[in-house]
Amino acid sequence: MTDLFGTFGIRGVTNEKVNPELAMKLGQALATHLDNEGKVAVGYDPRTSSEMIESAITSGLLSGGCDVLRLGMVPTPVLSFSTKNYSCDAGIMITASHNPPQYNGMKFWDEEGAGFIRDKEDELVEIYSGDKSEQVGWNELGKTEEVDAVKKYKNSLLEKVSEFDEELKVVVDCASGAGCVTTPYILRELGCHVVTLNSQVDGHFPGRLPEPTSEHLGDLKNAVKSMEADLGIAHDGDADRTIMVDENGEIVSGDRVFALAGINYLKDIDNPRIVTTVATSSVMDDVAEQLDGEIERTKVGEPELVEEYKKNGADLAGEENGGVIFTDWAMARDGMMTAVQIIDYMTRTGKTLSELSDTLPDYKQRKRKAECPNELKQDVLADLTKKFEDENPITKDGLRIEVEDGWYILRPSGTEPVFRCFSEAKTDEKSEELVRKGMDALRDSIEKVKNS
Repeated sequence: MTDLFGTFGIRGVTNEKVNPELAMKLGQALATHLDNEGKVAVGYDPRTSSEMIESAITSGLLSGGCDVLRLGMVPTPVLSFSTKNYSCDAGIMITASHNPPQYNGMKFWDEEGAGFIRDKEDELVEIYSGDKSEQVGWNELGKTEEVDAVKKYKNSLLEKVSEFDEELKVVVDCASGAGCVTTPYILRELGCHVVTLNSQVDGHFPGRLPEPTSEHLGDLKNAVKSMEADLGIAHDGDADRTIMVDENGEIVSGDRVFALAGINYLKDIDNPRIVTTVATSSVMDDVAEQLDGEIERTKVGEPELVEEYKKNGADLAGEENGGVIFTDWAMARDGMMTAVQIIDYMTRTGKTLSELSDTLPDYKQRKRKAECPNELKQDVLADLTKKFEDENPITKDGLRIEVEDGWYILRPSGTEPVFRCFSEAKTDEKSEELVRKGMDALRDSIEKVKNS
């Protein structure tokens, strides 16, 4: 069961890897981990299978003696926020994030609303796979309670941030996901003229797939331009990430969203410390330098970010995919707060989103992948490590090879049977050269391992 957890949480096709039996047993395992007492917050995104999984995992928790705070359909940031603010001992979010509708999954949270670090995941797997779960007697079973967590989250966010200095027209594309119940309402309260797109909850994701990539955001880009809006906002299925479209209908990548939100959020903090991953753009190094701060890079995955800022502190954390953690607000990636920070930056400075993006250095990126069965990944990585040993790669997560005017990374996916290759440089030509070099080496290693 060592592959039960991926980059963050458990994910798989419904009624194959992720089914009611797994959910119930994991609920019992978490209750045992909590010494068969305490309170657990449970929420879910609007996938067609989410209520089924919620019922099963709730049954497991109750049979293990834990009370369950049922939040219903909420974004992941609301689950994280509620776990801490309702004084729960743990939280579970039922979501497959950006994956297609046939997928679902579970993410586990500690009492601070932070994702389980790897040690906690391992402890849960040990209880689950070792059949060590304990059930309590009939008179010790847990109880359920339902709360309006969305209302409490929205009110708290609105207390923390100020109304925007001017009214901007914003097109919000929630992918029919969990962000439908938060983002449009929050932005209207803060003074935006909000136009919604794909913002009716539907677990089939009929308007677009929940991964907010450029190929899925054509309607948003067209809407921003045709309506002469100031910007567009796109969430993934559980709204812990945000990608943006500027006033010209151009995508602002996750790296740059992270950078712009960070600049605004950290503007009054001296020498801020930023935690990010080995796959995040060098633009974050530039942000740290601009703010006279420091940056620390970890393995890819929210648990690694959490572990680093819990150990050594951080004022901001995040990843290249538009997921930003505002550590004094909530200890999880928050797509709503990310959008709020960037709109505040725009209205505070009077600049358009493209003008703000232009204040950042321009880097060219390439992202490729190759199919690689999960059972071969470690052998492929070992072969790549030998190939590149003379280039002194950073080995925190796969291989990051840094060259004079760029870098590229080769790492196994934690959620799919693929190996990824990212490159970044100051020119398209150099970025393409680096990703080709990485992909050539990767394909060669995969074939070598397959035939060995």
